[in-house]
Order: sequence, then structure tokens, then C-alpha cells
Amino acid sequence: PGSDRRGLSERRPPELPPPQKTAAMPRHGARRSALGTAAAALAAIAGLRTAFVAGPAAARGYLRGDLVARAAEDEGGFASKVQDFIKVEQDISLTPEEYALALDQEMEAERKKYYINGVVKPGNLVVPWKDVDEKELEQSARDNLKKNGINDPSGPVELGGDDSDIMVQVVGEQDVKVDWTAGEPGTKVGYIIERKPVGAMSFQEVGSYENQEQSFLLVKEYAGHEYTFDSQMVPPGTWTYRVLCRFRSGEISVVDQKDVVVPELSGMDQSTAAAGFLAALFVASVGSYLADQGPTL
Repeated sequence: PGSDRRGLSERRPPELPPPQKTAAMPRHGARRSALGTAAAALAAIAGLRTAFVAGPAAARGYLRGDLVARAAEDEGGFASKVQDFIKVEQDISLTPEEYALALDQEMEAERKKYYINGVVKPGNLVVPWKDVDEKELEQSARDNLKKNGINDPSGPVELGGDDSDIMVQVVGEQDVKVDWTAGEPGTKVGYIIERKPVGAMSFQEVGSYENQEQSFLLVKEYAGHEYTFDSQMVPPGTWTYRVLCRFRSGEISVVDQKDVVVPELSGMDQSTAAAGFLAALFVASVGSYLADQGPTL
């Protein structure tokens, strides 16, 4: 009997599952639904912010995949709240804080291009004697974001219409002419012309609106002005010319760049000239000798 009691006491009835919550608790259910919607919205914004770290393409994928799926689950409430986010297919609207975050990430990506193997550390520059230009770095990052539909919400709507591509051609034997047509002036200030031998790492300035004798490079108050810059006595070889534009904010953007070949100077080379000089000297000597040996009376 004692052992039977122990066996009975050790046997326990099977545990029953907890009672399911039903519509009998509408107040708690409504609160959980509201919290769920708010959590989903916060998750969407957090996901958007995380996606920008990986790049604009990831942001678009996240928005299309996750937000659209969430909208389909809750057509009545959440769908109407994400319509502005879905519009990112054409453009991405960010707050100033979100844009600053995206700009910082893009600048770091651009910065790595100036360092060997992308490792940013002292003494590891690809071009040791050329420091990284922070203004040029920021402009490149802004241009990259703009190409992906990410605009600065605190900046001007448009800095100015795009200028035309440049045309570079050799004039005469050693002069190079650079032509382009200006777009809308916007906040542009003036143009800078640079050149470098093909294959060289850094450009050299050959013209600027800041020089008094080249003030014709200042931006006009209307669109369509045709600019011409003459680069004189260019050494023979292949050169890369580019035109830069500076804005009132201090930013500099590249209008366009082109290569041009300046040929060797025409005419005889030194060896040919020397041979011709000796031949002429020989003819003159022979003529003088024959004149001296003329018939005598």
C-alpha cells in the first residue's frame, strides 16, 4: 500500500495549454494592435536607416520588399502610412539628420579610394605627396547620392543647369583650345581649367576665374554663354584637359574632361639639318675652288 501511495503521488495529471485570448478582451487586443503598428513603423524607419549604410540600392530593396509586404497585411492603416516611403523608387526624401548620415557613409567610401587597398591610415596614400581634398571628397559624395535619387533636404533645389561637354582641339602646332557652353548660372561663381599628361596622377591649373587676366571665366548672369580658353605652347604629347566649376558654397564640380594629342613639331630633325648644313658647306667650298682655278690669260 505504501508503494502504491508513492506511485499515485508521483503521477501528475498532464498540463493543459493556457487558455487562448479571445475577443472577450477587446481593449487589450486593440492596444496590442496599435503597438504592433507603431513597432512596424519604427522598424521600417530603422531598416531604412540601416539600408543607407549599405547603399541606396539596398534601401530600395528593403522598401519594396518589406514595407510593401507590411502594407499588404494591413490595408486599412499601415498601407496609407507608407505611401510616401514607397515613392522612393523615383526619389528618396530624407530628413537632414538622415541625409548627414548617408553623406558621411558615402564620403568614407570615397575616401578609401585615395588609400592603398582602401585602408585609411597615415602614410598609406596612393599619391603620398597629394593630401585628400575634403571639399572635393564631399562634392563627389553628394554627386553620388544625387545620382541615386538622394538630395540634400537643407540645400538648394538646384545649383544650376548642367554645362555642356567640353571640346578640346589643337590649333596650329602647339596651342590647345577648350570650348564649352554654360548652363543656368544658379549659384555658380566661375570656371577653372586644369591639365595633366595622360597617366599622371594630379592635374595642374592652367586657367582660373580668380586671375585678373582671365576674368572672362567668371559665370555670366544668363545661360548659353560660349566659353573659349586657349592654352598656348603646349609640349608635344597626350594631355588630359578638364574644366571645373566653383559654387558660392565653395563646392567644386567637374564639368567634363577630354584627352588631346599635341603632335611633334614639324620640320627637319637635328640630324637632317646637320647633314644639309654640311652639304651646303661642301657645295660652297667646291664652288669657291673652281672660281679660283678659272682660266688665266
